[in-house]
Amino acid sequence: MGNTIGSDPLTPDYKCVHMSNGLTDVFFNVLVLSGSALAQSVEQKQLIVWLAEHDQSRVGRGTVGFDLCDMPWDPATFAEDKGFLIQAISAAKERLGWEKLDYQPNEDILFPCLDLFAELLSGMDASKIQPEALKEWLAAAEPDDPVLCGFPRCSKHQILLTVFGCHICNDQGVGRFGRAAGVRHPAL
Repeated sequence: MGNTIGSDPLTPDYKCVHMSNGLTDVFFNVLVLSGSALAQSVEQKQLIVWLAEHDQSRVGRGTVGFDLCDMPWDPATFAEDKGFLIQAISAAKERLGWEKLDYQPNEDILFPCLDLFAELLSGMDASKIQPEALKEWLAAAEPDDPVLCGFPRCSKHQILLTVFGCHICNDQGVGRFGRAAGVRHPAL
C-alpha cells in the first residue's frame, strides 16, 4: 500500500508521485516544515495546513493521496500560491527545518518525489482547479479548527497546526498513533 499524488486524472498525460507510507510521512514532514517557515499569506497558510492534514497517523495509512486539482486553491491567488509551493519544495530540498526531525531523511529516495511534485505543480494551470474545494474545506471546519483561528503553530516545531495537532509531533510518536520517538523512519 502507499499513496499517490497526481496531476489532473482527466487528462491523457496524467502523472503521479507514488510513495510508500513511510516515504509519504517524510514527504509531508519536510514540506510542512519548509512551507510553515515560508508561508506569508492566508492562502499559503491554508495550503500548508491542508497538506499537513494528510496525516496518516490520524486518518490512516495509505489514505492520504490526492490530485492537485483537489487542493483548496484560491483562484485569485493561484499563480502566487503555486509559486510558493514550488519554493517550499526547493526549501525542503535545502533541508529547511530538518533539524527539528528526529531522523535524517534519505535524500536519494525523497528528492525525486519532491522533484516530481514540483514538476506536477509547474504543469498545472488555473483551469484545472476546483474553486469550490476551498469553500467546502473551510465550511467543513469546526469553529475551533486552527485554519479558522489565526493559524497557531506548534511550540516545539513552529509548524502550522491542523485539527489533528502538529504533524511532526504526531509522526514522532508524541501523539497516540505516532511511531516511537527516536526510531529511524521505517521507509528511509
